[in-house]
Amino acid sequence: MKYKSEDIDLLLQQLHIEKVVGEFVDLKKSGANYKGLCPFHQDSNPSFVVSPSKNICKCFVCGAGGNPIKFYSEYKKISFVEAVEDLAKKYNIPITGVVGSAKSDENREYYEIMDEAHTYFKQEIFKNSARDALEYLSKRKINPKLIKENEIGYAPNGWSGLFDYLLTAGYNKKKILDLGLAKEGEKGVYDSFRNRIIFPIYSISGRVIAFGGRSLEDNKDIPKYINSQETPIFSKGKNLYGFIQKGTNIKKKNYSILMEGYMDVLSAHSYGFDVALAPLGTALTEEQAQLLKRYTNNVLLSFDMDSAGQKATERAIMILKSEGFNIRVLVYKDAKDPDDYLKSYGKDAFLKVVKESLEAFDYLYERYSMEYSLDDHMSKQNFINRFRDFFQCIESDLEKSLYIDKLGKSLNIDLDILKTILITNNKKRSKNTYEKKEETRELDEKGLYNLEKLTLALVLAQNEYFDYFKNKSITSSLGKKIFLYLEFLQENEKKSRNIIKDVISTGNLTDKEEKELVDISLLSLDDYSNKTQVEKGFEIIFMSWFILELKESLKERSNLLKHIKLKKIEDKLKQTNSFNDLQALYEEFESINA
Repeated sequence: MKYKSEDIDLLLQQLHIEKVVGEFVDLKKSGANYKGLCPFHQDSNPSFVVSPSKNICKCFVCGAGGNPIKFYSEYKKISFVEAVEDLAKKYNIPITGVVGSAKSDENREYYEIMDEAHTYFKQEIFKNSARDALEYLSKRKINPKLIKENEIGYAPNGWSGLFDYLLTAGYNKKKILDLGLAKEGEKGVYDSFRNRIIFPIYSISGRVIAFGGRSLEDNKDIPKYINSQETPIFSKGKNLYGFIQKGTNIKKKNYSILMEGYMDVLSAHSYGFDVALAPLGTALTEEQAQLLKRYTNNVLLSFDMDSAGQKATERAIMILKSEGFNIRVLVYKDAKDPDDYLKSYGKDAFLKVVKESLEAFDYLYERYSMEYSLDDHMSKQNFINRFRDFFQCIESDLEKSLYIDKLGKSLNIDLDILKTILITNNKKRSKNTYEKKEETRELDEKGLYNLEKLTLALVLAQNEYFDYFKNKSITSSLGKKIFLYLEFLQENEKKSRNIIKDVISTGNLTDKEEKELVDISLLSLDDYSNKTQVEKGFEIIFMSWFILELKESLKERSNLLKHIKLKKIEDKLKQTNSFNDLQALYEEFESINA
């Protein structure tokens, strides 16, 4: 049996790597990921890492791994197709074969019915009966060209127009009802969508899987927007509105804009922002975040500016941050939503809003600041506690350190106190059945997370940064061995395809060090999985070493002139805005210390 790539993609979207692997490997939670003994080689220290957000697994020693289908295929020693069929059956996920089973034929007919219904809606939009719909769209600056480009339709204000049309076309009544296109009541079968503008909802592979409808009735008792019900081919909480080009545009641009509604997304697309997406009439779900994670790690939140929209923004931040996204928030003045803003002020003004967007933490800081008086001690305590949920959602050591530092400086509060409140005594309760016990990262005696571990994770992920840190005072036995190996590679002008495997293969590591090396490799996977995170991490680590060395130098007071110069460096460091300035300042520091 052969399967279409779009159906393989659909299967992968619904498979959870931690569940597939967890059936065969005893997994333990480690930050945002899981780890266990590799099933593909003799493994005494857990080196097999499972990443739910990326839906992949990987052994950092032997290199085995891949997506859920590849893992299952290699573990069971069966073909790719057999793995597809086994997994689809095991997790009750419909999969369509090119030549196929009754189930695949049934799904094919569902798609055909949805395509036919879409054709019907598109035909109706330009008829005289759709004058009100066209007038409404015209007021929202959606012209006929945009209607055709976005394949918007209209459901007439009749009783069973679509149902009758589909029956006449030869489709099965039960299947029409299964798809939620019509309902059966005491007075017979009637259309689910009536007197509504119809927005098609597509799967990632580009198939119509559902519809959204905007009512034209002037009646508060009728919902303004409705979506298709859950069907054999559609799950509302697992899909997003606005995907085009199978998501390749989002992968290429490496960001997405999340908006609230259909009109927001249509406006954004019409102005060239084709990476705009929207949840389907619901608050953003974990499944939707996980779907988006397969295309980008970067999200701009652009929800409505009313109270409900801002609450949705806060909730979305927590969900997206739990999945490891980099998040910024757009804030509009003199507009209620992105659709309104784009049509009132245009593309350039919108780009300026994007440029001035707030990082998620800064947005929450501003939002919470309006709720509490920071001059009052009790109010300040409540203000700090508002960040507990946010810190529970962060898995990256780097981000926690950065935000704690920023909050401490803003509130003039000791960092150790904030660490205790927001991290040490703020553990997130796990809902995952595979998590037996929350594991915590080792703390060093000087503070939150070991700077050496972060440095090792960075240079293992990107060897070219080794030059910046090779002269640092690495104290751990493992760190010294890794640095020696990197020096060996550099001196002999050699490169390593799998440096973690090569370091272990030297035979110089103890069992404890091998285990620690795998833990550090998890940091590489979590914190340095893309260029933006690498650059951000590098700058923070570079500055952290600078601050540490400067503090040590300031302890020496025998040379008063040198001490005064170092104090000036310390003052300048607080005002540094760019990495180039930071490097120049570090060079000045080294010349004073020479």
